[in-house]
Amino acid sequence: MSRFMALLICSISINLIALNSAKAAELIEIFVDARDPAYVVVQGVYDNTPQSAWKEMEGYAQLPNVKLVSWVNFRKKALAILAPYVRRDDYPNTQVIQGVLALLLKYPGRPFGVTWNGGIASTFFDYQTAAETWQSYQKDPKAYVKALPRKIADDPLHPANQLPGLLNQQ
Repeated sequence: MSRFMALLICSISINLIALNSAKAAELIEIFVDARDPAYVVVQGVYDNTPQSAWKEMEGYAQLPNVKLVSWVNFRKKALAILAPYVRRDDYPNTQVIQGVLALLLKYPGRPFGVTWNGGIASTFFDYQTAAETWQSYQKDPKAYVKALPRKIADDPLHPANQLPGLLNQQ
């Protein structure tokens, strides 16, 4: 992840998390940032999001591969919105889309990534792993497949390693 992208996510997240932790808020829109080929970042925008943060996101939504989508439309069309960014599904039948929807509702303003191979990114390390695996796949798809972790526990992007822990946290 570029430093610029990390700073943007951090800046928006801090504002949204701080304000939304004070009271329950209604999810209005989803900020979708697909500028990096290794992952697409999705982040909830709530009714109590500061105007300055909302305007900043609206500004970024003018860039190619960045958009704001209403929560109603995103919820209905999440698979169609996110599927073009999953270039290889290494985790079939793992309910990634339902997991992302649940994460957006549970963690107001926190960004999550859906990776190029159908995984979940929730930490800086995860985004780095997604970028490294994307580069590896681009360089040599056969070598990438041979190097896939044999055990689910060895794959930090596997939804089974991400979703239960995140969704069960209090």
